[in-house]
Amino acid sequence: MFTFDSFSSRLVFSIIILIILLFIIYRFRTGKNTEKGSLAMMKERLEKGEISREDYDEAKRRQGK
Repeated sequence: MFTFDSFSSRLVFSIIILIILLFIIYRFRTGKNTEKGSLAMMKERLEKGEISREDYDEAKRRQGK
C-alpha cells in the first residue's frame, strides 16, 4: 500500500504549484496579445477616419506603447 511521506507530499504540492504558475503565466501572456490587437483595431479606425489622431495617441499612451 502506498503511503504519503513528507517527500511525497512536498512533491505533489510542488507539482500543483507549478501547474498553477504555468497557468497564470499563460493567461498573462495571452492577455498581452489582445492588447496589441486592440491597438491594431484603433489604428484601423484611425485610417478609416472614425477616430482622431489624438484619440489614437491616447489609446497608445494608455497601453504604454
